[in-house]
Amino acid sequence: MKTLKETGISPIFGKWTASRAQTKRMKTGRKVWMTLAIGLAVTTGLLAQDPHLSQFYATPLEVNPALSGVFKGKFRINTNYRSQWGSITGTDAFRTLGLTYDMRFRGVGDGDFFSFNFHAIRDEAGAAKLSLTKGVIGMAYHKKMWDGRLGRTPQYLIVGGQAGFGQYAINAGSLWFSSQFNQSTGTVDPGLPTNEPWVTNAAPHFDFNVGGLWYSVLGEDFSIYAGAALFHINQPNISFYDDRVPLYRKWTAYVGGQVPVTRELSILPSAMAAYQGPSFQTVFGSHIRYSNRDWWEIAIRAGLFARISNKLSNDIHNDAVIFNTTFEVERWRFGVSYDMNVSSLQPSTNRRGAFELSGSYVHPLRAHRHAIECPKF
Repeated sequence: MKTLKETGISPIFGKWTASRAQTKRMKTGRKVWMTLAIGLAVTTGLLAQDPHLSQFYATPLEVNPALSGVFKGKFRINTNYRSQWGSITGTDAFRTLGLTYDMRFRGVGDGDFFSFNFHAIRDEAGAAKLSLTKGVIGMAYHKKMWDGRLGRTPQYLIVGGQAGFGQYAINAGSLWFSSQFNQSTGTVDPGLPTNEPWVTNAAPHFDFNVGGLWYSVLGEDFSIYAGAALFHINQPNISFYDDRVPLYRKWTAYVGGQVPVTRELSILPSAMAAYQGPSFQTVFGSHIRYSNRDWWEIAIRAGLFARISNKLSNDIHNDAVIFNTTFEVERWRFGVSYDMNVSSLQPSTNRRGAFELSGSYVHPLRAHRHAIECPKF
């Protein structure tokens, strides 16, 4: 991508007259400058970053392809929605929408399984509507290492891969350029030519991801898991122009488990770290889960997490504190979380960060012999 200066994009995103822009700057002060900073960051190279979700445990295939099929059922559907920075950008908040479907089949060995999955995501940022649309399909193989007999706890080793296509796009109609400024009237005329080699869609790119996961079920409501994945192995070109701008490879690591406290109460600690190009972040924390332990199970979770990331200067800082609650009814699960911003942006955001929703449905198995022991995420 070219820089803001090279493309000639006006530093004020929107079709305002000069007097309105000055009035808005005086009224909103720091908020406008923070909007400019976010727009500048997106335009000058942070484009090559994946969207992220605070409820990483509710978006398995965005974290690791090997998490495909790790559930107690025949198939699973997950949905996710995130809205961020609305406190700064107003109606131009950064939004992410995701959909996942995965299902499991019996494998070759005793207790082994195959799983098939489809994952799609739509991410949109800022007034320019800089967007990413992608879809991938994948498979994973679940190898049962031990079956729980002879005093050994059930353990699985899973490897998975994904392949698909994505495309970046931008809405040029929401931007204005210096060549469209009419000096005689002091206004912006969107009918004037931009004099820019403007491209609204980058070429579609092919993508390939792999991952691995190990987990052990130590007892009822007692488990541990760990995994890692590598995304964008081929580093596809995502440039809007004739040059090459590679999509950075992304490494993720994921650990967690469930520890029973009483028959009804358990703790679910988890952490996810991601490293992509110059950017690093980790989200860690824990849920407390209460279940009625009935044949028609109803459970509720309350969680507290923190996100730590690096700045452009590579300094590590605490970015957000995340509050989460999840409601489970048999095969259904609904989660809501809120990011309280605690970074240097908080004077402009008033600590308001992101709002996130998740939903999941797991279809039950008809044959018990196809059941799989797995941890809760």
